[in-house]
This record gives sequence, structure tokens and C-alpha cells, in this order.
Amino acid sequence: MFGALGLRAASSGCALRRSFTASAAQGYQARLSQFYHNTLRDDLMVLQYVPPAVRARQLELHETQKVEGVSESAPNPLRRHKTKIPRAREPRSTPHNVPFVTKVTVHIRCREALNNKNHLLSALMALQIVTGRRAQLIRAKSDAATWKLRKGMPIAAKVDLEGDDMFEFLDKLVEVVLPRMKEYGGLRMSAGDGNGNFTMGFDDSVIGLFPEMEMVYDMFPLITGFTVNIATTAVRNPPGRLLLSGLGLPFLHARKPESETHML
Repeated sequence: MFGALGLRAASSGCALRRSFTASAAQGYQARLSQFYHNTLRDDLMVLQYVPPAVRARQLELHETQKVEGVSESAPNPLRRHKTKIPRAREPRSTPHNVPFVTKVTVHIRCREALNNKNHLLSALMALQIVTGRRAQLIRAKSDAATWKLRKGMPIAAKVDLEGDDMFEFLDKLVEVVLPRMKEYGGLRMSAGDGNGNFTMGFDDSVIGLFPEMEMVYDMFPLITGFTVNIATTAVRNPPGRLLLSGLGLPFLHARKPESETHML
């Protein structure tokens, strides 16, 4: 009888733990995600607000300003004629189009894999430990005789993060890894691809600063640098830079020469 009661209690306890874990997982939200939705989103909308008079003036300037480009419809590509292409218009700031981080990609390229494919195992395991997600291989899309590269050879690994996993990785990068770097002033103000997306590159010593890698760093036979690509919904670099600075990523301001500072 006691065995049946104990088994029933154990099964009920497991069911309670499963239900509690499921409810906790449903209600869980990363700290950085909570900060964005509760505080940063409203601040970004206020900072990007443009008065109606200024907005009308910007629209007038947009209609008058044209950018010279190259037309691809010319019959002879060597004699392309120039046409005027209108500049892309930035949408008005509303609560529905506030800049937001959509995806973070952590990428490791391993040159040693050209000679030995087993070196990619270190990159795959390092990405899995740091991000908590299974990494996927990246294979060469074309041949390159200079690098002795053939199409289909595995050369890199990457992990795509979205949702709470993305915010947890950014939070760990901003609060733990970057402050422990000795010489890191931040991203340059000119960084970005022009569409609000940013890329950061780190050497092989930085991956050992993650808390998950401290205890197992010496077990890896090969450690390489990694790249972090941050994709946002911003259409230009300034809104994306404002978003990332609000999340805690530092930006390096250009320093003026000493002669100019003395003159001022």
C-alpha cells in the first residue's frame, strides 16, 4: 500500500513540477526584453519625434533632392546613362515602427578547417556553449583556387538567435563580456550598413570571457574569433545606433586633434 501511495505521490509531484515548469516557461521574459518593452520603446519614440512643421519641410526637401545613379536598362553596359533615382523616404515615427532587434547571428569562421575538418568541432561546441543553441555548418558556395577551397567544403559555423535567447545573449555580452575587455572603446559612429544593421568582430581571447567558457576554455584545442551581427528594423543607421546604445552597447566618439582642442 505504501509503495502504491509513494508511486502516486511521486507521479503527482512530477506532474506538478512539469506544470510549474511549463507555466514558468510561458511567463518567462528576458530582462533586456522587459527593459525594452517597458522603458526603452517609449523613450525611442519620444527621441525620434519630429514636429509636423519640420516633417513637412523634410518632405519638401525630399521631393526636390535627387541622387544621381546608374541605370541598368541601358542596351550597352559600357555606356550606361545616368538617371535620377529618388532617395528612400524614412517613415514617420509611430508606436508601431519603433526600432527593434529582430535577429542576432553569432558566426565563427575557421581557416584551419581547410586542412582538417575536425577543427570545426571546436567552433561548433564553443557556439553551443556560449549561445545555448545548436550551431549549424556553413559550406562554401563556390570554388577558390587561391585558398584551396572547393564548393561544398565546411568552413564556418553560425547560430541564429531570436526572441528571449537573443536578448539573453545581448545582455550577457553587454553586462559581462564587454566590461571585462581591457581595450574596447565601443563601436565606431560610422559603423553599420546604412540600413540599421551592425556587425562586431572579436578576437579569440574574448570568447573565453563568457561565464560558460571560463571552466572549459583550456579543453578546446583551437579557439578562434567570432563575429556578432545584429539585425534591426531601423531603416537608417542613426535610429539603429540609438536603439543599440539604449540597450547598453557603447559607441566610440571621434576624438578631436589636440591642436583643435587647444584652439577651442
